[in-house]
Amino acid sequence: MRPFAALALGLALCSACKPDVGMVGGDPLDMMSSADLPWTAMDQGGDQAINECAAVESVGRQEPAAMLVVLDRSSSMSDNNKWAVAAQSIVQALDQDVFDTMAVGLYAAPSGDVTGPMCIFGFPVACAAPPFPQVDLMLAGTTKSSDAMGVRRSIKSWLTTNNPDMGLGDASPLYAAMENSIKALQGWNGGQKRLMLVVTDGTLSCNQFSKRGGFPDCNGCDHDWEDPTNIVNLLKGANSDPSKPVETFIVGVPGADTFDPKGCNFPPYRMRNALSAIAYAGSPNNVPANCTGKTFMKDGLDPAVSCHFDMTQGGFQAKALSDTITAIRGKALGCTFDLPTAPDGSMVNRFQINVEYDTPTSGLKKLIRRRDNTNQCFGTGCWDYDKEGRIELIGAACADVKGVTNARVKIVVGCDTVIG
Repeated sequence: MRPFAALALGLALCSACKPDVGMVGGDPLDMMSSADLPWTAMDQGGDQAINECAAVESVGRQEPAAMLVVLDRSSSMSDNNKWAVAAQSIVQALDQDVFDTMAVGLYAAPSGDVTGPMCIFGFPVACAAPPFPQVDLMLAGTTKSSDAMGVRRSIKSWLTTNNPDMGLGDASPLYAAMENSIKALQGWNGGQKRLMLVVTDGTLSCNQFSKRGGFPDCNGCDHDWEDPTNIVNLLKGANSDPSKPVETFIVGVPGADTFDPKGCNFPPYRMRNALSAIAYAGSPNNVPANCTGKTFMKDGLDPAVSCHFDMTQGGFQAKALSDTITAIRGKALGCTFDLPTAPDGSMVNRFQINVEYDTPTSGLKKLIRRRDNTNQCFGTGCWDYDKEGRIELIGAACADVKGVTNARVKIVVGCDTVIG
């Protein structure tokens, strides 16, 4: 899976083309289909007309979204510089311009010790999961982590001044961390796109404090290892929430490939299988089409193709993880754009919009707006308006744009829409 980065959305204005026949506003689309339009640019020599328009490019705005980074802070994250690499990667990724229009925040767990269960004689264990993010979701804006203030600066400062929790054992209350993070995301009211990005080196424990089913360890605790099915069900529910769905993405860094059949030092199941199934539950529409680890089984094998971002097989560097974080954003947001506005601030004529894009792998492609909204445009790609009136790339066009790091998408305004 290749990383995805910034999309530049161009706005081209043409005063010489057909005059406006109606402005977008109020009911944005009045539910007219392409076939209902009174004319099309295809009827008017559209490609030539588009080429005659003078392009004035501007940065496009995608639909409002929030991303909460959930970082595993267990003691094993201190091994082999994992914490430092993860921290650098998060800051580098969020500093990119594509996050300017997003709300971002940071949640890390464990956050301290709690009194342990009786099976370990009440010794303190690092199973505390904070009720709220350490850095609340806030619009990133244009300020970067190097600036004196802003949410990016707050995230960098927290990561700089905090280290992995070095309490007794390598505890990881990931279920509680995800549960609390979902609540934080669903409490955000800035839009409909809510993304949870979990970065972990595995080890799902601290389940002894709950009544959920789990697996025994070697300390006499009968269900301290979390049953990944519990997390699968949690994320399925969040993803299918009818009003505030959450898309969850999992990144497994080195260490997230353990297996201990006795359940002593690690869970008695293959962690790569567990995280793959968790990732599929969290965002089934955004996993690799050929991933094989969609279902968790206690005796299941490691997946041939993981559904999560598996960085345990080499290549764990700050750049690689930063690209992965950007790829996750692209997977969830890469194909939908707000309708551009005219220079005077008014909404543009929706009958005079055309779309094109350019990537190193596809070259320049000029898209048609689909005439039939059942056309999935798998072969050549197309575009259309979604039900909220935003511009959406469809089929092969969406796949092209989401699959690279330097795609350019241009919206041409002022010339008759090419429909096919």
